[in-house]
Amino acid sequence: MQLRAASARGAGAGEEHSGGLVVAVVGGKGGVGKTNVALNVGLELAQRGRRVILLDADCGVANADILLNVTPRAALDELLDPTRPVDEVLMPTACGLALVCRPDQRGHGLRPAEWRYVIRRLRPCGDLVLVDCGSGIGAGVVTVARTADLVLAITTPEPTALADTYATLKILCQGGYEGRVGCVVNMAADAAEAAAVAGRLAGAAARFLGLTVTYLGGIRLDRHVPRAVRARVPVVLRYPRCRASACLRAISAQLAPVAGGPPRAAGLWTRMAGLFL
Repeated sequence: MQLRAASARGAGAGEEHSGGLVVAVVGGKGGVGKTNVALNVGLELAQRGRRVILLDADCGVANADILLNVTPRAALDELLDPTRPVDEVLMPTACGLALVCRPDQRGHGLRPAEWRYVIRRLRPCGDLVLVDCGSGIGAGVVTVARTADLVLAITTPEPTALADTYATLKILCQGGYEGRVGCVVNMAADAAEAAAVAGRLAGAAARFLGLTVTYLGGIRLDRHVPRAVRARVPVVLRYPRCRASACLRAISAQLAPVAGGPPRAAGLWTRMAGLFL
């Protein structure tokens, strides 16, 4: 698959960040598997030696801790206290990534400056910060997206999911997002369907929003995924040989070159340009 260059617009384009890559994972509606994708991609990259932080920023139905079968010990809004060490909020897991758990009720009211502060504190602590945003769109999602280096949009072949994903990208553009966008099509019947769905989204975004959406891969519909959810074990660990896990590994391989880790000679934006060329 040949990736085309995304626009080098966006806050900080051309600047070198001292910290890791921040990826905002968004979904137009609930039920597209956004958290599952973020979690399993993060685990795959952690197993490749990357320092991965998963920030569960879904203030409504945060559930990454449930999928990992862990009990939260701290909440992301505790990072607003500058005297609280980040290490005390990060929750190590047996899977190799660090989790910042669900916010408390105050998470609903985080102001844009507070979201930016949280991301700024986490960025130097990992090679990759995956931010699992809430479903749909809101002020918090727009703020996180504008802070991120890459927005990863998760959709499915369902027409309603595709329409909602496009609407999410439209609102992000209206909110000032000018960065890079990647797309993953989840629950696809096969590779051809996933590519066709991504093509429709990319075509509409280019025509009506002036936005380049890069297809990063599809994930096959696989009965092993809900089985893993019920077992509260990520599918790439529970069923590493299933079709969905193979797809998730392929997507992770696409992100690995820009997700830091040794060797780290190239700067962030240099590595980002390499992904989108």
